[in-house]
Amino acid sequence: MKNIHILPTDKPSRLYLHSDNELQLRTNIIRTSEDYLGSNQHIYITSDEEIKEGDWMYYKHFGEDIVTKYNTWGGLNTNVNEHKDYYKKIILTTDQDLIKDGVQAIDDEFLEWFVKNPSCENVKVELIEEIPSGFTFGMFGNDEPPTELVYKIIIPQEEPKQETPEEAAKSKYGIGYGAVDSINAFIEGTKWQAETMYSEEEVFNLCREFAIFVQRNGPSYKKQQEWFEQFKKK
Repeated sequence: MKNIHILPTDKPSRLYLHSDNELQLRTNIIRTSEDYLGSNQHIYITSDEEIKEGDWMYYKHFGEDIVTKYNTWGGLNTNVNEHKDYYKKIILTTDQDLIKDGVQAIDDEFLEWFVKNPSCENVKVELIEEIPSGFTFGMFGNDEPPTELVYKIIIPQEEPKQETPEEAAKSKYGIGYGAVDSINAFIEGTKWQAETMYSEEEVFNLCREFAIFVQRNGPSYKKQQEWFEQFKKK
């Protein structure tokens, strides 16, 4: 299930999507300006952990990405923990507003890897004990260092796997009125697209066959069109 969510933002960010769809990582956090042909982006990494009062969470509503703090008194009358397929706790992010509110920041090692592997949609995250940064032995009058629980992203060593059509549909449309029809339509459309697409091997073989056909039959447009109609996927 997808747990990496990239959303455009007008807030400062190091992550930037260029107009040619290339994801880039800046050295410094700066705001998008008219000088840039693209948009700033934020990454939100989610988990299936229980969402508690005051936690930040992500979900889809009528196809729209929602990032919000969970407050039971704020009008959300749904028990989000009963719908874990749709409501996800945000545990790591590049969003400075969430970081200031206690959500752990995504480290540079993962960001540098991710801009080279932007198709990755799911990453393994472990909760580990770590000595706080800035700690020196003896500063508390003993030899036992304090520890804190932090999230550690396990950077994939293999090619990242993409979502199935079913997972992608749920991620896109989330939960809400009419979501079932939209999900079914999305899945059927994906299946149709897969059936009508050509693999690299098929394209190569068709190009080879077409070249032989033209060599034997000459530059007749009508005959080429007939050949195309015969061999195209129906």
